[in-house]
Amino acid sequence: MVVALLALCLLAAACTSTDDTDADGVADVETESTTAMTASPSSDANERMDEADDEEERSTRGEAASEETTEQAAAVGSDDMAEEEMSDESSSGQSPSGSRTETESAESAQSEHEPFQPTQRRRTEPDNFVNYGINPFVDTADDPFSTFALDVDTASYTIARNFLDGGQLPPFEAVRVEEFVNYFDGGYDDEIDEFTISVDAAPSPFADSGDLLLRVGVQAPHVVSDALRPDSIILVLDSSGSMNQDIGTSNDRTRRIELVYDAVDLLLGGLEPQTRVGVVAYANNARIVARPAAVGRSHDDLIRRIQRDVRPNGSTNVAGGLVSGYRMADSEAAAGRNVLVLLFSDGVANVGATETDRILRQLGERSDIGLSTIGVGLGPFNDELMEQLANRADGSYHYIDDTDEAWRLLGGDVTSFVSVAARDAKVQVIFNPDTVVAYRLLGFENRDVADRDFRNDAVDAGEVAISQSATALYELTLVDPESRSRRSNETLAKVTLRYERPASEAITEVSETIRTNDAHRSFDDAGRHFRLAAVAAEFAEVLRQSWFTDDPSMRTVRREAESLTRDFQGDADVAELARLITAAQRRGGWRPARAARS
Repeated sequence: MVVALLALCLLAAACTSTDDTDADGVADVETESTTAMTASPSSDANERMDEADDEEERSTRGEAASEETTEQAAAVGSDDMAEEEMSDESSSGQSPSGSRTETESAESAQSEHEPFQPTQRRRTEPDNFVNYGINPFVDTADDPFSTFALDVDTASYTIARNFLDGGQLPPFEAVRVEEFVNYFDGGYDDEIDEFTISVDAAPSPFADSGDLLLRVGVQAPHVVSDALRPDSIILVLDSSGSMNQDIGTSNDRTRRIELVYDAVDLLLGGLEPQTRVGVVAYANNARIVARPAAVGRSHDDLIRRIQRDVRPNGSTNVAGGLVSGYRMADSEAAAGRNVLVLLFSDGVANVGATETDRILRQLGERSDIGLSTIGVGLGPFNDELMEQLANRADGSYHYIDDTDEAWRLLGGDVTSFVSVAARDAKVQVIFNPDTVVAYRLLGFENRDVADRDFRNDAVDAGEVAISQSATALYELTLVDPESRSRRSNETLAKVTLRYERPASEAITEVSETIRTNDAHRSFDDAGRHFRLAAVAAEFAEVLRQSWFTDDPSMRTVRREAESLTRDFQGDADVAELARLITAAQRRGGWRPARAARS
């Protein structure tokens, strides 16, 4: 009887705990986010238990992923592209001897396309980041197509820098490889009125011996005949109480709202005088600060009005601010003007619609009005909201942590930031199974596009501004050279960019092919921009605890970064990268498990 009574007590306590948890969930709508919140393990034993649980979970997910992958491969196999891409470069029917055995292939098929989830290591509260996983290696024989939307965001690198400058390692959820890589100029040549594709490859000091690192670069032209430049820009400014908090290091601290004032001043100074600018501010509720007017006649007055009327106070109603901003933008669009909405915020929505999807549903689908976001501040900061708003509303996402970064983004000519040279830009890489056993895309986990949707123009993709560049990196495991065809021009991959010209709405495709003999013989033989991209990517891979890193202690990446400072002598961005790698190495101590590549 005593045992039964004890059991009833425990059951009642459990129910009470559940009810309390549910009540807390209703009271604090921010906890409804799907963000992966992390907790540091208390002991080595806990780490081993977590890893075992993670392995079991990955195995279970992998079985479902394998069925989906098989169905996709069958669909892709019927695509007429596969016949035209590789038939002239590869011998038909050849089976690479470098492939895995049937047993190994069967084992790996269970989790081939399932993103790797890093070991949980630290809490991200009060900041909100999402773990999108880490792309695995994919067998080329199973799926030779890799398709993704272009991404020119840079926020992740700046956020990581902010953590490191504050004496902390960034949460791995905050690290997105493509944003580390694209923070730096790709060094690509451009043509007038045409996008260009650059493809190069070299062995990497961060990969297995015999593997290649493939770089795919897309460069937007500086001169575009049918680019879309905004006639009107609607600024939506966060004036909640959190914007009164400090930002920056101890040597260079300022209030978040002061940094917004400086950034807006830089933006207005770089716009064409006839560009119309309107301002909406929000805290508990949204309010109009200034109705749209030509900036050339109102720059100084507008800045003074913003500094006077946009003062931190109250809660954060992001949805209300965006809805009010979109109403103003809609009025401008109805007059035949191209409009860009630009949101400055820490993204911590705690009034109104507080989840990304709910906010986006309130705004609706507006192809005629763009939205870009600029994040400010950490602790609290909602990275998920700011990134998803930009990704799903035809814009870009950036983060500023000091006046130097604000100048880097908005100083001088801001045409490349506010204009659009390409809409719905997608890249598809088709790998040759006769030369490539397996491939892995570094980053772009939340920018995946179904292979069958590459030429489906109803599917949203990425936007690229005038003069912007975007880089994607792949690790390739190659077929044993002894088993390949003896021809010296064997294809490694064909890269195709598809995008819409925004003014004419014409669909354009550009392609480039790389062959085995195009690859550099060594990493040192590759160009300095190639090596810079590789170092930035590996730095991100280590920070996000990738299974696939060969350099967890960062000795090699630090050495290569220091070498780059000599190749880019006087380049402050490259020098800063080397400094951050050194800082992260000193605060390291992680040792991720090494995953099998093939």
